[in-house]
Amino acid sequence: MQVLKKILKENRGWVFISLIVSFMAIGAQLFYTHVIGILVDRIVDNEAVLPSLVVLLFLLILGFASLNYLNHMVGNYTAEKASHSLRMGYMRYLIRNASSSNLSTDKAMSVIQGELASTTDFLSNTFFFNVSMVVTSIAVLIFLLIENVILTIAILIPTLLILIYVSLSGSKLAKIAKATLAAKSRMNKTAFGVVQNHPVISVYGASAFVEEKFEEELTVWGQYMKKDDRLHAVLNSISGLLSQVPLLFLFLIGGYMVVSGKLTLGELVVFLHLQSSVTGFLMNTPIFIAHFRTFTSNLSRIDVV
Repeated sequence: MQVLKKILKENRGWVFISLIVSFMAIGAQLFYTHVIGILVDRIVDNEAVLPSLVVLLFLLILGFASLNYLNHMVGNYTAEKASHSLRMGYMRYLIRNASSSNLSTDKAMSVIQGELASTTDFLSNTFFFNVSMVVTSIAVLIFLLIENVILTIAILIPTLLILIYVSLSGSKLAKIAKATLAAKSRMNKTAFGVVQNHPVISVYGASAFVEEKFEEELTVWGQYMKKDDRLHAVLNSISGLLSQVPLLFLFLIGGYMVVSGKLTLGELVVFLHLQSSVTGFLMNTPIFIAHFRTFTSNLSRIDVV
């Protein structure tokens, strides 16, 4: 975590700007959805739709699209800045400790191909996106609770039940990811050992033995990779199917409340539009936590200057 804090501190200006833009995009999304609900209720009640409401909705759509685009641009730039800081920090560490007895070539290469590659990929593509998703889901949940508590609970109950399944599956993914990196590290160590001790291996005719050992480690690494890919495919497919259950609950309960006059159609439209922001985050939380643990574990093995 110390390395992560250092990286974020180096780029604190862009991190702060990214958070501000994210809050602005969330505010625009909520206000835009609220106005859509008002428009639907006016149409259902056969009330006149004022031109000012249509113009306001048009401006909100334009503003939301612009802020959403800006949010993605700033977030991606901040992520790349953080990844660049991590790469440069490790390169400076290698240069300053090139003659150290604690730093070997095979270890440095394993870190670059394994831990450093995984952490920079997570920073660039996942970390800031998930932070933005956390902020969005909290804001949307508060907004939905203010709108209607019963419908919000109808979304949360099936989501929390599915969360148990996702939590169990996420822990398996983290274990396989760690095992895959460990297998690749052993494979790199063997390969560098062959290069460094090639004269000795040639003299004693041990090339066949070393080749067999490397192929065994390569096979183990390949098996872990295949297992990881298969597990991702199965779990993601099941998760995608289960993700529609909260929407079904919302539609059934919300539809009954609309028919019985306890809810307006506009309010139901608001919930249908925003529910994915809450359910999507909750169901992906265990997988994000598992990935974050793997990320911090890999980050702890990277020394930066």
